Amino acid sequence: MEFNILNQSPVLNGHSVEQSLGHTTELAKLADRLGYKRYFVSEHHNMENVIGTSPEVLVTHLLNQTKNINVGAGGVMLSHHNPFHVAEQFQLISHLAPGRVNLGVGKAPGGTPLATAALQHELRSDIDSFNDRFLSLKSFVDGTHDNHKVLKISVDTESSKPDLFLLGGSLSSAKFAADNEVNYIFAHFIKNDENLLKEVASAYKELYPDGKFIAALSVLLTETEKEKKAAKEENAVYSLKFKDGRTLRVTTEKQVNDYIKNTDEKIEVEKSQLDMILGTKDEILSKLNELSNSCPIDEFMFHLPTADAALRNLTIETLAPIHTIHKEKAGIL
Repeated sequence: MEFNILNQSPVLNGHSVEQSLGHTTELAKLADRLGYKRYFVSEHHNMENVIGTSPEVLVTHLLNQTKNINVGAGGVMLSHHNPFHVAEQFQLISHLAPGRVNLGVGKAPGGTPLATAALQHELRSDIDSFNDRFLSLKSFVDGTHDNHKVLKISVDTESSKPDLFLLGGSLSSAKFAADNEVNYIFAHFIKNDENLLKEVASAYKELYPDGKFIAALSVLLTETEKEKKAAKEENAVYSLKFKDGRTLRVTTEKQVNDYIKNTDEKIEVEKSQLDMILGTKDEILSKLNELSNSCPIDEFMFHLPTADAALRNLTIETLAPIHTIHKEKAGIL
């Protein structure tokens, strides 16, 4: 079992954009010292409370600021990008930090309809399906595309490569990842369905036992009922469901109205409470252990659903692998 961090780089309470980005960096350095295995940053566009628009830029910067931790995109929203160029970018980054670069790829738009229209303005109208684009990206990274002898993403693709992950939240996406022997990250913090998590994990590992199955969960340290209530109040969420199966989560009614106003697509809106693991250190570890025992999860990834910088730090310090799972492996706990 390994612990990881997903940082969506929110604008933090009492922080400017520059200060919030600085906290993204400091949290990565802290996670590195505390024994976390991976630190992922996300891609969002035209969101009022999230900064990270360019994971390839943040990944490169964070690799330069850390020593051991794997740093990755969680993820690149492939519908906005050319698969060949993404493969080039992350192959180049991998040369800068061999063995430490992870490339997570997702299907969601990661932003408002206006942002999506702007990002995809120059893409051809007959764009391939996500699955086809993902397989194209994988073939470029693996060097298995049709004309690989004359079209290369780097003069050297053997000494190091980025580790590829598919981000998803459905049984079909997990089976697609397994069929193509790709690591998989299940967005439980979006889907909020423990039975689905267990079904997806079991199906993936049955099809691809050697693959990494990572469950991304919302986790916060809360010592009192008052703190739990505050965390829940901060995390009312709205799920926007599109006709093609895409799902996007936003956190304010304004964001919902902006989406509806700026698109002709039919969108279903569902308000819900974010499914979070809240509690003391022992309570959180007990829940993680319960999940680990009930389905074949290889690693957990912690999404920290708060704009409180101190609480984000406290949570990852308290759950730090060097204080928890690493000691357990050594027989100290």
